[in-house]
Order: sequence, then C-alpha cells, then structure tokens
Amino acid sequence: MSGVPRSGSTVLAAILNQNEQTHVTTTSGLVFALDGMANTWNSPGLLNAREENYERLVPAMRGAIDGFYENIDAPVIIDKGRGWPIPPIMQAMTQVVGAKPKIIATVRSIPDCMASFIRVAKPDNLDEFIESGDLATHLKAAYITLKTGYQYDPECFCIIEYEDLIANPKLQLERVHEFLGLPEFDYDFTAIDGTSVQEDDEGLHGYAGMHDIAPVLEKQNNDDPKDVLKQHYNTFCQPEFWLEEPRTVAEIHDLDIQLIVGQKGDFVSGWEIAQKIEKEEPHNHRAAFNRGWYLLRQGKIQQGYQLMDRGRKVGVFGKAAPDSPAKPWDGKSKGTVLLNLEGGLGDQIHQVRFAKHIEARGCSVIVACAGPLIPLFTDVEGVSAVIEHSYCSGVYHDFYVQGMSAVVPLGFELEDLTGEAYITKPKSIKGFRKRIGLRWQGQIAFEAEHKKKFPYQLMFDALEGVDAEFISLQRDEGADACPPWVRQVPLDTWEDTRQATASCDLVISSCTSVSHLAAAMGIETWTVIPIMAYFLYAQEGEKSPYYDTMKLFRQEVHDSWEAPFNKIKERLNERQALRRVK
Repeated sequence: MSGVPRSGSTVLAAILNQNEQTHVTTTSGLVFALDGMANTWNSPGLLNAREENYERLVPAMRGAIDGFYENIDAPVIIDKGRGWPIPPIMQAMTQVVGAKPKIIATVRSIPDCMASFIRVAKPDNLDEFIESGDLATHLKAAYITLKTGYQYDPECFCIIEYEDLIANPKLQLERVHEFLGLPEFDYDFTAIDGTSVQEDDEGLHGYAGMHDIAPVLEKQNNDDPKDVLKQHYNTFCQPEFWLEEPRTVAEIHDLDIQLIVGQKGDFVSGWEIAQKIEKEEPHNHRAAFNRGWYLLRQGKIQQGYQLMDRGRKVGVFGKAAPDSPAKPWDGKSKGTVLLNLEGGLGDQIHQVRFAKHIEARGCSVIVACAGPLIPLFTDVEGVSAVIEHSYCSGVYHDFYVQGMSAVVPLGFELEDLTGEAYITKPKSIKGFRKRIGLRWQGQIAFEAEHKKKFPYQLMFDALEGVDAEFISLQRDEGADACPPWVRQVPLDTWEDTRQATASCDLVISSCTSVSHLAAAMGIETWTVIPIMAYFLYAQEGEKSPYYDTMKLFRQEVHDSWEAPFNKIKERLNERQALRRVK
C-alpha cells in the first residue's frame, strides 16, 4: 500500500484489518531495507563482482520478506510504504514474487493533502511550515514517487481516491478485493478500530494525531484548501495524473502575468506588478525573488541580490547550504571560508571570481564545485584548495558562502563589480586566419526557465562570407547540427574545452557555460540572450559588469531571434580583417 500522505491510506488499512484474510501494516521500512540490499549488490567492488552472487539477490530479498513477516498468519500481507512505486523496486519485486507487484494507492488532490497537514499541525508560522517544513517536502516527494511508478506501469496500481472512499466505501473495498483476488467480506464502516494502525506520530513526525482514526467513516471537514493554503495554493496544484482530465488547476496569479509581460519585454508593467505584490504579499518569497531581478536591472546590486536570495526558501535560487556545522560568513570575520559554488556549470565558473575578494579580507578560501570543473579553478587567484561538492563535510572550514549570494556578505554595489579575467588562459598555437569558436545551445534542461534557445541556422547564416576559421565548442545535445565548414575539436573534458576556447580570437555563444569560460579568460565573447535575460545580464545595454570582454546581443521581439543575429552580422562585416575578399 502506498499513495500520497493524508489521502486515507491509514483508514483504509484499518478497515482492511477487520478481515482475517488480510494484514495491513503501519508504515513499514521493509521497502527501503530491500532497496538498500539491491544497492549493495549493485555497488562496484562489492557483491556484484561475481555474477553468481548477483543471481542470489532475488532469493535473498524473498528471504528478507519471509523473515520480516514470519509471525504473521494472514494469507495476504499488505505492506505500507511510500517507496513501493519506485520503478527499480517494482522491477525487482516482479522477480521476487514472480508476478507484477500489486500496489493499492490512495490519492487525493495535493492542495487538500497539504491543507490536511496544516489542520493537524496547526503551525504558528504558515509560511515557514510550508517553505521549510519536512511535511511539505514529504508530500511533494510522495507525489513524484507515485506519479513515476504509475507512469512506469499503471497496471500495477489500484487507485483509491479519498473522496470516493468516503462517499462509497463498499464499492472501493470491492475494487480492492477484485484487484487482490480476495473473497467477499462484509466490512463495518461505523465501528472502525484504529489501534492496528496507530503510530508514534509525535515521535516520528513531531505532531500528534497524524494517524488517528475515527470509528465512523465520514468526511472530517469541508474547508476549501484555498482558504487554508492562502498564497501557497498554486505551489501544490499538481495534476491528478490518474485521471484523464485533472480537476486541480492552478489559479492565475500576478506572478504569472508578471512572467508573461517580462518575457515580452514589457518591464514597466513587470515592475508595477512587482510593487503591487510587495504591498499585498510582503512574505511571498517567489515575488521577492522576481523583484530582485528588476532591482538588478536598475543597477541596485546589493538590494537585488538580497531579495533574490529569498528565492532559496521556495527552491528558485541556488542550492541547499553545504553539509557543514560552520556558520554563514558575515563578510568581516577572518578564518577559513568554504565558497560553495551553485547552479549550473556556467554559474560556478562565474562565482569562483569572488574567491580573491574573500581572501582580500583576511580569509583562506576553499572552493567547492562540480567535479569536472576542478582543473579550471586550482590556480584562480584567492583559491587555496578546490574540492568536489560531496566532500564539504570532510574539509575543515570556519564559515561558508553560497556562491550565488556572495555579493551580499561582500557588500558589493555595482561599482564594486570587476570584469577582468580570472581564469588562466593557456597558450595556444594560432594560424594565419582569425579563429571564431561557436556554441549554439546550452543545457536543454533549463530551456523552460530561460527561453534562450534559438534556431541554429540564424547563427550559421549570420557568419556567411566571414573570412575566418570556425571551430565548434558545442558538445552533447545539438552537436550533430554542426555545419561542415565548422571544424570539430576534442571537447571530452573541461580542460579540452579550455584549450579549444583559448585558441579563439572570438567566441560567439548562446547563454552557456562556454560563454562564461571564454569571458573569464579574457577572450572577446559575444553572448546571445533572450529579452528577459538571466539575472547576471538583467541590466540593459551591451556591456556586462562581470566581464570586460563580453558583449551582449539581446533578443528584441518575443519569439523572434533575427535582431541579435542581424547585429552580429553587421559587426562582423565592419571588421575587414575577418571578411573574405571576393
């Protein structure tokens, strides 16, 4: 048995326990014990080193289940746990039981589930309870887990909706019996004994009464979740994937309108909406994050970053703090500071610049970053050591700084930002002709957020007739679009990419990690960006306060990319040395 929290699994379990044919557990750790066993078998250098050991996994898992339930006499055991819909576990259980697993999943609209948590917990601070509380995180994770498993194989599931269970329990129990192949049984929905499914709610969850069961099956309240969740309602509006037409639909909020007008370049209206929401919803962290972008656009760097930092509370800015007992750095204290680089690889390349400024205040700086970037950062000014993110807890430091917000403790304003090169540019052998490096696509995973992907052909057409050597700095997705007149070079590692980029006189790129690397090495870099640009490029104009050698070519019309490439073509044609003489 699985499903989403607060959707009736406990009461359904209590009802099924009236039947001597079935035994339903309280929340069990069995599924995670089996998952741990499977992971151990699959760990390099451990049991899977020999194939015959791997073949013993299935009987070992079966033995673990038999041992776990050796004292239960019921012919049908229903184990309750959120992890059963995880596809690898479903796949493993198919081998263990010799048939597809049967999962009874109770469901309910996600806003109703969260509202139910709030009614039980009665938090003093609703915003904090939702934004940083474990129960909200648990609900979201359970929804994603169930959705993933259901999409993997819907035939494994018997979906029981909370509202249907309350309205017609007899029909829903008949569905469960048909699903499991059980004989008929006459359940009593007016004398439900919840003692068989009681849990230590206060000890486990911090709130008493989470699994209390009333003897009579009936709806406990009729509160509208919109009234309970207030401005957080849309956060929990996830579609009911088990229905052909989902019932729960997010409401249009001023933030949605602000995004639309911003993507169209109407920043006047966007700023007016930002001010309106600030008055009406001062505690709305997502709105504060958006308002920070507009302040960055106005050149108010310190204030803008402080507001954007509030986006961490709702998962739209940066990452979680490192696993460390250290305190955040205040910009004044001396000691060893862990500069924890965040975001994509380009973000991390941008943030390492702050190491020298932290060192200048009497600190030793350890940089934590994505593993592949380590070679780029070992000789950056101000960096005493570089580690991979996962090793943060094993390296001593007095303080830490989140890379995306380093400007805040440093107290920087616009005039304090510097754009000189800070990543070492290796020497390269250059030929007679100028060399231009091209990168036409970044991480597709961020496309929905940033709207920065353009038709490749626009870039290629803009370079027609230019007397230069072209090399591709594109790898992974999009690399197969490379035209024949663009030479492909090794890009297997970031050191390869640094060498290739360093050989260029000019790099033309979409908003990608390569554009950050090129500009950080002091190479002339032309970056094509959307109307509503990434926050580093929020200010108007061609220049970037972070890179002296970068020029920004901005989209001018929503959904149209002709303008920036027309400008690129004009600029290249102005350079006679790059133009082919006909």
